[in-house]
Amino acid sequence: MNYILKYGSVALSFLFVGLVKSSPLESQISFILAVLIVMAIIYTTIQRRKNRSYNMLFSGKAGEIFFISTIVLLMIEITGGIDSPIYFLNYFLLFGLPLISTPITALIFTGSIILFYVPDLIRSFNTDILLRIGSILLLLPLSYFLSNELMKRQRENIILKQKAKEIEENAQALESDEDDIDAREKLDDIIESAEDLEEKS
Repeated sequence: MNYILKYGSVALSFLFVGLVKSSPLESQISFILAVLIVMAIIYTTIQRRKNRSYNMLFSGKAGEIFFISTIVLLMIEITGGIDSPIYFLNYFLLFGLPLISTPITALIFTGSIILFYVPDLIRSFNTDILLRIGSILLLLPLSYFLSNELMKRQRENIILKQKAKEIEENAQALESDEDDIDAREKLDDIIESAEDLEEKS
């Protein structure tokens, strides 16, 4: 369910910006951007207070993904849309969003951005627009690969941490039943090594 919300937040950000762009609210796009930035700051502050132990810049929650995507898309629209000098921020989203969620996010982002900019391509077909949209497609495999590798590493670290915890607990259980001093010292070394491994993972 959590992943579905994350995927939906990416698509929803494009839908939201598309609706603003094609409605009378387009004249108020700068105001909407300012409101969203304030809301994002409030949202992030609340999330940090709920989880004080979290020390990463981005948590990857659905709300956070929506705010980041929408703010960047609005900034691009304000500065010229697909011809914007800050269009390259879409590349940061293409690589950044999957890294804080899942590789599937890269596919959803790419599909959404193509649908979002296709009307511009139909309205004014030129190689520049085609290249900008095509560049997203070209970078998609790399974005997916990097996100997938990160997820593998995270899963391996979780398994490694669990194994280290099991070794530590088993060694502690053996130590409590062991009378031989040398054996207890060796078990202490095993426990310390397991604790170090658990911390590093």
